[in-house]
Amino acid sequence: MASKKKRVVQLEEKMQADDVADDEEGSSDMDDDDSSDGEVNEEIQVEFEARTIEDSDFHGARALLQQLFLKAKIDLSEMANTIISQNYIGSVIKQIDIPDSDEEDDDMGEGDPVLGLITVINVTEKQNVECVKQFRSMLMEKCQACSQQQKERLSQILTDADQQVGYLISERYINIPPQISVPMYESLFKEMEKCTRKKMKYEFGHYILISKCYRPKGSDQLFYTNAEEELISKECEFSFTYSVASERDTVVDGKWDAEDQMEALRTVLVIPSENLQTAVANIKTALAAT
Repeated sequence: MASKKKRVVQLEEKMQADDVADDEEGSSDMDDDDSSDGEVNEEIQVEFEARTIEDSDFHGARALLQQLFLKAKIDLSEMANTIISQNYIGSVIKQIDIPDSDEEDDDMGEGDPVLGLITVINVTEKQNVECVKQFRSMLMEKCQACSQQQKERLSQILTDADQQVGYLISERYINIPPQISVPMYESLFKEMEKCTRKKMKYEFGHYILISKCYRPKGSDQLFYTNAEEELISKECEFSFTYSVASERDTVVDGKWDAEDQMEALRTVLVIPSENLQTAVANIKTALAAT
């Protein structure tokens, strides 16, 4: 079965030669004889495509979930398998490789690395799946510092049997620019519409999105790692932020965390479904203006 779904976007960007889509590990294995200790910047053309999620994407999907949830008590293996089991919804982002004639038969590796992921899990329909139970419990636990009104509203949204709630997952490595988000969201909307026409439960009243954020210590200014999520936040019904500083992730570039200059955060966005469409349209407009 062919796994290639659609081509998403072609981008030119400045990337560090020693930083290829692995912000969590921060590894560098450049072996060129002429390489120096300094950072090497070069303009390269990078082409990405979205593909149907496959069984072989398990480890890549789980790694992206891990960078979001860190040490949260959620069975990420089960969540990754849940995502794969509904592979008619969502996509993984992979880089389109240009074949190298010198490495044409180089064992093909372990498959293309997963650089990003977008999908949605119905946390109303799947509320008895263990990882979804854990996810729902985590949301309520993190919301304990919220206002009473927000706690009651979140509980109401999560327990309303007549309203489906989607956990929106939009994760990628920090090398991948926000331009890729619009076609990914637009594709996801089309897939959900198709499923809804088949009487599947993908018509949501609300989405819940957890954003990776950070802020300079001593400042109230909040920065979103996925830049487009700042525009999504403007369309949410309410949101709340909690610290993951003690879990020591590397949100920006692997350097600031060690220097204790930034505080790592997560922001939970509770978004009415119609507002998400508006937010994506706003993202498209904003990106077109840059």
